[in-house]
Amino acid sequence: MRTRPYVGAAVLALLVGRPTVVSGQCPDGSPPPCGRRAPLDSARYAILPFVHRDGGQQSALDGADCAELLTEGFARWIEVRLADKTRVYDALARHGARAPFRIPFDTAVAIARRLGAGKLVMGQLWSFGDTLRLTAGLYDVARGGTPLREITTRVAATDAIGAAFNALADSLLGADVGTARGAGAAQTRSLRALRAYALGERAIREWDLGRAAREFRAAIAADSVFALAYLGLGQALLWTADSTPEAIRDRSVIARRTADLVARLGNADGALLLAQQAMFERRWPDACRQYREIVEADSTSFAGWYGLAECNAGDRVVIPYPGDTTRFTFRGSYETAVQAYRRALLLAPAFNLTFERRAIDRLPTLLFTERWAWREGVLDGFAYYAFPDLEGDTMAFYPVRGGVAAEGEVEPPGHPAALARNRRILMEVVGSFADAFPAEPLAHRTRARSLESVGRLVPEVGEPRSAFAELAEAQRLERQPGLRARDAAARVRVLLKAGDFARARQLGDSVLRVAPKPTAGIAGVGVLLGRPALARRFLAPEDTAWLSASADNQAVAIPLEAARAGLALLAYASAGAPVDSITAYERRIEDLVAALPPSRRAATRSALLDRPAELVFDVLGLRPAHRTDPPGPHPAMLLQWRLAQGDTTQVRATLDSLSRTGGGSLATGESTPDGAYIDARLLLAVGDTATAERTLDAPLDSLTALHTKALLYLPLAGCVVRMMALRANLARARGPQPAAQRWARAVVTLWSGAEPAFRPTVMQMSRILELAR
Repeated sequence: MRTRPYVGAAVLALLVGRPTVVSGQCPDGSPPPCGRRAPLDSARYAILPFVHRDGGQQSALDGADCAELLTEGFARWIEVRLADKTRVYDALARHGARAPFRIPFDTAVAIARRLGAGKLVMGQLWSFGDTLRLTAGLYDVARGGTPLREITTRVAATDAIGAAFNALADSLLGADVGTARGAGAAQTRSLRALRAYALGERAIREWDLGRAAREFRAAIAADSVFALAYLGLGQALLWTADSTPEAIRDRSVIARRTADLVARLGNADGALLLAQQAMFERRWPDACRQYREIVEADSTSFAGWYGLAECNAGDRVVIPYPGDTTRFTFRGSYETAVQAYRRALLLAPAFNLTFERRAIDRLPTLLFTERWAWREGVLDGFAYYAFPDLEGDTMAFYPVRGGVAAEGEVEPPGHPAALARNRRILMEVVGSFADAFPAEPLAHRTRARSLESVGRLVPEVGEPRSAFAELAEAQRLERQPGLRARDAAARVRVLLKAGDFARARQLGDSVLRVAPKPTAGIAGVGVLLGRPALARRFLAPEDTAWLSASADNQAVAIPLEAARAGLALLAYASAGAPVDSITAYERRIEDLVAALPPSRRAATRSALLDRPAELVFDVLGLRPAHRTDPPGPHPAMLLQWRLAQGDTTQVRATLDSLSRTGGGSLATGESTPDGAYIDARLLLAVGDTATAERTLDAPLDSLTALHTKALLYLPLAGCVVRMMALRANLARARGPQPAAQRWARAVVTLWSGAEPAFRPTVMQMSRILELAR
C-alpha cells in the first residue's frame, strides 16, 4: 500500500535510536511519588534578581546581572548546589517577573520552594556613577524566609568587579564550605566583555536565543579567554540547533578551546562545557556519558536532561542489531531521548518559548507523535529510514535502506501504538506549558496540536478543551497578522477533520480575503477550496520546505527560483487543474533544471516533477517526468507507466497483491489523501471498482485522522476534495446512495467559490444532489 505522502525526508525525518532506561523522577526533579511538595535541599541556593532601587542612576549592570555574577561566585564552591538557571528563568516567567525586577518577598520564597532550594538569596541595588551599592540577604526557606545573614557592600565597576562578587558570595556563605574551583565571577577583566555577557544572559532570561548568541560572541570578541561566554554561546547554539556557517565556525572554536577554558569554570559549568565539546565534535556516545553524569549529580538540571535527549536524538549512526544480522538499529536511543525531553520540558515549560512559532511542530517532532514521520540514519554512506515501533512500552526503530523505504511497506505493526504512547507524553508536556502560561498564544497552539492528535477537535459536552477552541484563543491573543492568519488556517483544518465543511469554507474564505500575501502556510487553504491560482499568490519561501525529496529519498539542494516554480506546479497539480497552468509550469521547471550542473539535474527534476506527474495522470496521462529508470521511480509512477503501455495484466496483479495484504483495500483510516486518490484511480483503470471504493472510504470515513500537515503539504489539501468527488461519482453509478449525496454535498460546499476550471465538477456534484431529491 502506498499510504504515506512523498514528503521530503528532510521534512519528516527525526533522529532516534535504541532504548535505554532512565531512572524515575517527578517533573520537579524529586523522586516518586509525585504530586507532593518537593523536599527542600538545605545546601541548594536560589539566587534571584536584585531590586534596582529608585534614586540610583542607570548602570551597565542591572539587578538580574548582579544575581548572575553572584551565582558564579557561589558556583566556585564544590559543596554548594545552585538552583538550575533555566528553572529559575522559568519560575520568573511563570510569575510574570520581568526587568526591572521587583519580586515580592513571599513570591521569592515560593519560587525557592518550587525549585527545592532550602536557601534564598536576594537583595537590593543602588547605582551611583561607576559604583554599585549592594545589600544582599541569605534566607532560610524552610523557616518561611527567616534571615540568616545580610551583607552590604560597595562594588566599583572596574576590571575587578568579578572578584568583588566572589567576595560577596564568600561573605554570604560565611563559614568555610570546602573546596573552591574555577574563577567564579572573576572570569574577565574586560568591562566591555562583561557587559556583553550580561546582555547575553538577559536575552536567555527573555528566551531570545538568537540575540543571546550575538551578545556572547561580542563578549568573546572583547575577551578571548572568557570561559563563561564560550559556555553561554555553546548552549545557545545547541538549543537553537543553529547550523549556519557562523555557528559551525563557533562550534569548532568552542570545541578546540575547551581544554584551556574548563579549568576556569566550576564543576557544573565545566561538565556542561565538556559535554558541549563532545556534541560539537559529534562524539555522541561521549556526549551522552557526560550529560548522564550531569543529571546523576543534579536531577533538576534542565541543560543536563535536554542535552541527554539531544545527544541520543542526534546520533544517526545505524548499526547491525545485536544477535540478528538481518536487522539494523540506531546507536542513539530515542526512547531515552523522548523521556529526557519530557523531563526537561516538565522541569522548565517556559523553554518552549525559545522555539517561537516552531514550537507547534517542534514538540510533536521531538516526541515523535505524527504518523508517517520517520527517522533518518546513515550506514556506510547510505541513507536509512525507520518508523517507530513499540515493544512493551519502549520505542524501537529498525531502519532500512532509502530505496527500500521509498517502495513503501515498511510500517511496523507497533507504529500506531508507539504514536499513541508518545501522544500521551505530548499531552502531559503541553499541558504543563499551557497551564503555566495561559496568556501565551504559543502555549494554546501547542495544546491545540496535542488535542488534535488525540481527536479532540471541536467543543463537545463533557470535554473541557478542544483543538478548535485553543486555536481560537491563540488567534485572539496573537498580535502578528501573519501568525493570526496561520491560526485561522489551522482552524480550517480542524473543521475539515471534524466534517464541518460549511464552517471550514466560511472561515477559509475569510482567511484568503484578509491574510497578507505572501504568508507561509496559507496556500493550502486556497488549494482545498479549489483556488490554486489564488493559493500561488500566498506561497512564501518557507513553504519550499514541503517540496519532496527525489524518488530515492535523497535530499536535494534546489535553487529558490526552481523551488518556487515547483510549489506553483504542485498547487495546480494537487487540485488537478487547470491544464494550461500545469503544462506551463512543467515547461518552466524543465528549463530551470536544464541550467543546473548535470550531476544535479536528475535528482532535482525528480523532486519537482514526479509527484505532480502522478497527481495529474488521470487528467493528462503520461507526463515528461514518467519513467522506469532511476532515481526511483515511485511504485505509483511505475504502475502508471505500465498502464499507459497497455500492461494492464501486470498492473492488476500488483494491485491485487497489495489489496490482499491490506484486507481488500489499498488504504487505511490514516492513509494520506494523495496516495489513496492515486491508488483508487489505478484500481479503476483496471476495472476494480469495489476495491477502489474501499480504498477511498477508508480515509474519507476517518477524516479525524487526517494529517496535521493537510494544509501545508499541498497534495493532501487538493486530493481530499478530489477523493470526495470521485467517491460521489462511483456511488452515483450504482444508483441513488447516501454516499453519493454525502460526498457530492461536501464538494459543492467546499468548492462553491472555486475558480472556473473547477466549476464543471461543482455542477456535476450539484446534479447528483438534484437527482437525489
